[in-house]
Amino acid sequence: MSTTEPGEPNRRRILVGVDGSDDSLRAVRYAAREASADGSDLWLVYATDPVVVMNGYVWALAASNDDERRLGLDVLDRATALATADGLPSDRVSAEVVNGSPGEVLIRLSEQASLLVVGRRAIGGLERMFIGSTSLHVAGRAGCPVIVVSHSGQHDSTADHGLIAVAIGAWPPHTSALQWAAGEAARRRCRMQVVHVVPAEGVVPPSAFAATTAVLEAHLAPLRQQYPDTPIEVSVRTGVPIDELVTVSRAADLLVLGVHPARLSGLARGLLAHAHSPVGVAR
Repeated sequence: MSTTEPGEPNRRRILVGVDGSDDSLRAVRYAAREASADGSDLWLVYATDPVVVMNGYVWALAASNDDERRLGLDVLDRATALATADGLPSDRVSAEVVNGSPGEVLIRLSEQASLLVVGRRAIGGLERMFIGSTSLHVAGRAGCPVIVVSHSGQHDSTADHGLIAVAIGAWPPHTSALQWAAGEAARRRCRMQVVHVVPAEGVVPPSAFAATTAVLEAHLAPLRQQYPDTPIEVSVRTGVPIDELVTVSRAADLLVLGVHPARLSGLARGLLAHAHSPVGVAR
């Protein structure tokens, strides 16, 4: 495996942050399948902190820049082998070691990518409670859409559900999230479901559900015209938003969230930590 400079700026590329953890290698496999499906190149990046490097779940002081680079090259060798083993041609895979904090490196390089894919690893044994700091950092600040994957959030490619879900938590609906979700549903030739959860506080009259559904349907009219062959459904439900959306994620191939630039809400953080499907974040 050789490290190469990224391809031409106008070519579609999927950037993957790789650190050697199991979840980052799952992210590589997910991204390789996406690249194979849409003709993108795969750009694997290992970022080296100038003071500390992370190997699996163990922190270790870096003896020298050469040691850091050797570690990064070993990790990228494994990642490249995984990507090509899944059928992606080797000439569409580039890999490089970049000096800098992983989160800041990936945010900077995301400006040159069409998609950023990262693993959802957390330090220690609390993965089901907390999302890894790098994943959280880039999800709110990347210059392109982000997909976060983990062991619990990656369906086998043979078990696709045929559904892209997008969560709408505020008004007006997040246009970028809806547009991305619709494009993904069209590319994958599957359904799109727009989900809005009304918090279960007191009794919600049926008329409120009907009114909310009607407003969403009107907002989605342009998307239906743009993607006439893609079924777009609206699901308005009541309950605890995090619980309802985690349930939605069980039957989705991707759960898309819209976030305010540089800020992730508590709901978004919870879904990144607990969703059963890969989670896409659009700004």
